[in-house]
Amino acid sequence: MLNVSEAAALEKHKNNVRRSTRLSRRIPIVITSMDPAYNFSGKYETVVVNAHGCGVVVPELLQTGTPVSVELISNGRSKNGRIVLAISVVEGTSWLLGLEFDIPSGNFWEVENPPADWPP
Repeated sequence: MLNVSEAAALEKHKNNVRRSTRLSRRIPIVITSMDPAYNFSGKYETVVVNAHGCGVVVPELLQTGTPVSVELISNGRSKNGRIVLAISVVEGTSWLLGLEFDIPSGNFWEVENPPADWPP
């Protein structure tokens, strides 16, 4: 069990590591692999978004480092990025993927009143 000062230090470390505020949002997107050796494309909904990327649950495991394109279904805008995290949610049937944009975007997600730490 952490004491109060240890918990505060851990929280401060987590805040320093996080580059931009995460928001829980379900935003329809299309994820497409940019790796010609790996043919993958599908429509999904984000579970979390921030200025640096998103988290999304998918039925197929994509390898960490795979370059991808993320397209907003609402307006067709897209950004390139890569898979930086893959965690099994339900063994063999779904994975939580962390996608990081090549270049952070202030409000790619079209969030009303985006957090102050999202770059313009």
